Amino acid sequence: MSPIQTPVLVTGCSGSLGWVLARILAEHHPVVGTYQTNASCPEGTEGVGLNLAEPDAIRWMLEKYHPSTIFHLAAMTDPDRCERDREMARTVNLDATRELAGWAADSGANLMFASTDLVFDGKKGDYREEDQAHPLSVYGRTKLDAERAVLELCPRAIVIRGSLFYGVSGPAGRTFLSPVLESLISGAGMELFTDQKRNPILLEDLAGAMIRLSDLGLTGLYHAAGGEVVTRYEFGRFVCEVFGFDKSLLRPIRMADFEYCAPRPLDSSLNVAKIRRAIGFEPTPIREALQKIRTRIRGL
Repeated sequence: MSPIQTPVLVTGCSGSLGWVLARILAEHHPVVGTYQTNASCPEGTEGVGLNLAEPDAIRWMLEKYHPSTIFHLAAMTDPDRCERDREMARTVNLDATRELAGWAADSGANLMFASTDLVFDGKKGDYREEDQAHPLSVYGRTKLDAERAVLELCPRAIVIRGSLFYGVSGPAGRTFLSPVLESLISGAGMELFTDQKRNPILLEDLAGAMIRLSDLGLTGLYHAAGGEVVTRYEFGRFVCEVFGFDKSLLRPIRMADFEYCAPRPLDSSLNVAKIRRAIGFEPTPIREALQKIRTRIRGL
């Protein structure tokens, strides 16, 4: 890894992706990680409480630590909660991001902003960076608006759109894999969609791609997702195969059978050709990644 000026700031450090990213970065750099309620940050990082709804607190934190590189992952990520509290979603996801981007531009800091595949309406899938975004939910709209603010205010910034991520993280970090495993272990089983397509990505793959993009000093918009487009039901069957559970514990349902507050796209899968060309990105196949996770869980 090429040198990064210190300190490195990771917002959302106690979340699943933030925890893994901060852990990797801390192997080589002093890392400051922010959290809102759960202070579980990886060893080697300095945890700092931060409420993204308070601009004065954001400015105080930036001026105190004066980071040279910012990985902005913290967000209000529950689409249904965003739908119910639109003002707070805009405050946290857009206004706080604008505050960070403006400071980065003024101070000369590097900035990477983590966005989402849910900026697309899901009508075609295999979305490229140049495809027109059309979010269906408040969450998707606030993230798309934040993307535009980042690139407008800080032209040397990176925006990376990720997909559904999975893996093992810190004490407070949960991914889609967590409830699937819990339901299988308990024997209760789980209902999983057969008609929503995404390309899930291993946490370490996404964190590694972010660091590589930053190390190379690249700018602009990139998609980072897994190499296989699957439904949640198909992903659950992979989990059963690798962990040795009975597939009959999985109950297939369609999105129309489940009542969400925020609409979800049917196929928000991302095309990763651009990031492959830029950094040689090769996501771990799902079965191989799950086998690694199984070995790691057994070793904990």
